[in-house]
Amino acid sequence: MTTTAATAHHGSFTARLLPPGQHPADHNTSGQAGSGLIWDDPRWLRFTARTALHHTHCLQVLEEDRPVALATLLVTPKPGGLLFYDAPRLAGTASPMAEPDLLDEAERAQWDRLTASLTEDRADHYPSLALATFGNHHGVAHTHGRTPEQRRSVMAALPALLQQIADQLGCRSTALLYVGEPGAEAVDAAATRAGYRATLLGADAVHELSADDWEQYVAGLSSRRRRGLRKEVTAYENSGFHTLATTGPEALDDTVTALQVAHRAKYGLPGGHERVRRDFDALREEIGESCVVLGAVHEDRVLGFALYLRAGDTLFLRTVGFAPEASGCYLALTYHETTRWALENGIRRIHYGLATYEAKFQRGCELHPRWGWFAFHGPDADTFHQLLDLQSRSIERRLEHVGSPATPVPSRTLPLPPSSTVNGAAR
Repeated sequence: MTTTAATAHHGSFTARLLPPGQHPADHNTSGQAGSGLIWDDPRWLRFTARTALHHTHCLQVLEEDRPVALATLLVTPKPGGLLFYDAPRLAGTASPMAEPDLLDEAERAQWDRLTASLTEDRADHYPSLALATFGNHHGVAHTHGRTPEQRRSVMAALPALLQQIADQLGCRSTALLYVGEPGAEAVDAAATRAGYRATLLGADAVHELSADDWEQYVAGLSSRRRRGLRKEVTAYENSGFHTLATTGPEALDDTVTALQVAHRAKYGLPGGHERVRRDFDALREEIGESCVVLGAVHEDRVLGFALYLRAGDTLFLRTVGFAPEASGCYLALTYHETTRWALENGIRRIHYGLATYEAKFQRGCELHPRWGWFAFHGPDADTFHQLLDLQSRSIERRLEHVGSPATPVPSRTLPLPPSSTVNGAAR
């Protein structure tokens, strides 16, 4: 696979793949203009470029030679990338973005048959290319001042541009991930025409804060939610915990690192001390001034933490970590204590990300669907596409069970087309 510069054209749009680590210094994106979205901030793009598991590129999109958007592309050269950005593994792997237990008996049997037919490493589908950024967001940063319709036109051009870049890089699978409204419908129409398959990957949980202070916030809750809040906060306080907020680069200290390592080990997640320290060092150096750590303190010891990134009046949850002695602190710290701190510090919105939807929805979060589109080019393409259909059904049912069903993109309401063949490869 070549990693040299590549270009693509679609209508009036041109896309340029920049070398790893290179970003156009004069590109005035919405992140630089204070969009309130951390995932399209140039500092975040620099952080993602420091990953060792993917080759990270910046894709510059131009319309009639005028820069209109930047996007992060993650090239996974071989099996083993981060699951949520590794298309051949993400498709058909039971995870927060695929819940086969929610399928009916016949669907589950089909899921088991299809997954068993794939090789364990799915090596035939690498290199793989994904348009996405860490944080489960598409990460497309539009030039400041673009209208909503102009932004939608860029999103609609991306599937074709991305496929051309993937072909030039010799990639065997392609994905455009974590797109929500506005933009998902425009992407869906264009992606379907280009041979991609749409899949509901989950929903971003967003807590909108309209109260002026904590007391007003609590008073405005339903009686049921107010009882739940008081029960969880009282248990937290009666166990001897209080919350300590630390902001800036110094928030990512050795205690937070150790808690994150222990937390990941407990849940069987990859990454020991060296990897966590490396990630935290990169966060501290690239975007440290935006870090907010809320710690659960017991007898002068921090036994749990929630790490947020702040952009204007918005918080984005990045990760958490808890010692065994902090069992039971998660809900109080991550939701209630975070809300209290947010209201005291000018925050109006908290993004909690994907998964654990019941807990988030019950505590006041709105769930905003996030879609992905996948294209596989090997002999197993149709197997992947059938799995993606089942995967989408499972997440659709999860959100229905929670009480916040996702409005499907148009291609999910129509009979799914059979796989077609383009240039001799299944698409």
